[in-house]
Amino acid sequence: MTTLTVKVPSESEAKLSAFIKELGGEIISVPSKKTKLLKEIKQGLKEVKEIREGKSPSYTISDLFNEK
Repeated sequence: MTTLTVKVPSESEAKLSAFIKELGGEIISVPSKKTKLLKEIKQGLKEVKEIREGKSPSYTISDLFNEK
């Protein structure tokens, strides 16, 4: 069996995984917690930038604790 390393868009991951399993292949690696954390940090920084540019509303500490 051959081993491949492939980068695919997140939205295609499920389809590609199903296809590989259908062909009799095996998924060896899935995105790590580190990758997920970095993606969440990147999204948070994007939100901060939008708030600073006035494109998104800002939040108070009480808003954050009340999850508004």
